[in-house]
Amino acid sequence: MVTITDVSRLANVSKATVSRVMSGSRGVKQESREAVLRAVEELNYRPNIMAQSLATQKSDYIGVVLTSSDTGQVSTFLPLLCSALKQRDKRMLVSFADTPDEYHRVMESWGHGQCDAIITFGGDIPASALDKTIAVDSYVHDNCRSISYDYRFACESACRYLSSQGHASVAILLDGQNYASQQVLEGYKIAMQNMSIPINRQLIVSADESAELAMLNLLNSYSSFTSLIVMKDSHAAVAMKLLQDFNLSTPQDVSILSLEDSSLAKQLTPALTCISYPSERLVAALMKELDNFLERHPSENKSSIQGNLVVRDSVVNRN
Repeated sequence: MVTITDVSRLANVSKATVSRVMSGSRGVKQESREAVLRAVEELNYRPNIMAQSLATQKSDYIGVVLTSSDTGQVSTFLPLLCSALKQRDKRMLVSFADTPDEYHRVMESWGHGQCDAIITFGGDIPASALDKTIAVDSYVHDNCRSISYDYRFACESACRYLSSQGHASVAILLDGQNYASQQVLEGYKIAMQNMSIPINRQLIVSADESAELAMLNLLNSYSSFTSLIVMKDSHAAVAMKLLQDFNLSTPQDVSILSLEDSSLAKQLTPALTCISYPSERLVAALMKELDNFLERHPSENKSSIQGNLVVRDSVVNRN
């Protein structure tokens, strides 16, 4: 059985740091938090939680299921979620799942009353897991409680902003084949059609294998573009490096706009212009839905929360 010691050794951090990350506590460096989350996923670590009183039928634990591509984004989101759960005297369990089978195994391991509710980020939730699940940015069934970032609106807004800055050739780097990527692609197509800009499919690439390979495919397509939309700030960092390798500068040759706005966005040079992922508002909406679930109240209407434009230095005005 994998132990917390195994996780701490693989992540090269202390057991106390692993505990703080798994509980979503603040005060952990981002690189340490991401190292722990990667180790948890690689080792398939499951904290050993004893069952709570059978009389109350409550464990006071909330399960949180992430996909392997979420580690950067949730390093900001998890502390906010942990703080909100602590205010409700709830504790957090974290696990990873990328396929329906993996989701099923997680749900089985958290069965028998181990978690009062389960929050999932991304992924394709199996029908068998819907009764206790609140989905965030996931494929959902009609009867599933859900909260989502309005990725379609975010991408439409990004395209309109780039157009206002004189960019008519906009490339896009999707995260993969997940729900969020499909929403982003839909927003991209709607924006292009509304602006009467023909869609060049060679300007649409996906990081199914890696962001670097996707960018290489884009650059090797010889299709001209003056701007690039990415879903993650880490993908923007990869794009900037490869553009530099091809003797292209950001933003003079290619402007970049991200749909995330993590702590990395301000650290890059140039600092990233973003449609900001609304973490605080998403957590607030998520807690409202969780309260309804725990109190056995009906679900609210499915919430779709819009991000805000944050202008920095990675987009040049070509007008």
